[in-house]
Amino acid sequence: MSTEEKNHSTGPRTEEGKAISSMNALKHGLTAITVLLPGEDPAAYQALYDGTFRDFEPINTTETALLQELIDLQWRLRRASGFEARVLSSDAPDIKALNSMSLIAARMKRQYSTTLKEFQELHRENAKDRSSLQEDAMTLHKADRYLNRPSTVALWGFDFTTDDLDWHYDFEKALAEAKEAVENHEYELDDLDDESDDDSDDDLDLAA
Repeated sequence: MSTEEKNHSTGPRTEEGKAISSMNALKHGLTAITVLLPGEDPAAYQALYDGTFRDFEPINTTETALLQELIDLQWRLRRASGFEARVLSSDAPDIKALNSMSLIAARMKRQYSTTLKEFQELHRENAKDRSSLQEDAMTLHKADRYLNRPSTVALWGFDFTTDDLDWHYDFEKALAEAKEAVENHEYELDDLDDESDDDSDDDLDLAA
């Protein structure tokens, strides 16, 4: 086909050609390396991205990479649902395209489950290590505050920010005060109950 003929081509015209074209488009859409295809909504993808990061809170770059993979798989699975709806709503459903989509989608679901499990296991271990490091960093941070000296947290290799440690310091203090207030209130209620019981006993003695 000449360049001029290509420029004026209107695509496949036979039913067989249309079926092959549909299959190719479907395969491209579900296996595309590029995340967003023409016509897809960047805002919808960004909403999925932001929501997933809020839900999973990756700790390091490895977790972030796994989470990015999960997001892209989820986006492509949504694309598969859209393809399925379009195929089934057509006057002559392309069964071959539908079967191809189902196989690819099933493979992506298995990949999603495997990646999710890998992320969760890694995140659990990292969170445990992170919590231990944070306790040590908080000890240094409290000492810095008590001694009125510049922060030594970064000096010892910790990557926690002063703002984060200040927040945890204030939270621990507020939580301790809240627990004390609740305990005092419950203690006062117990005293009132004891006094009420004593008054009831006195009334019974007088009645007798």
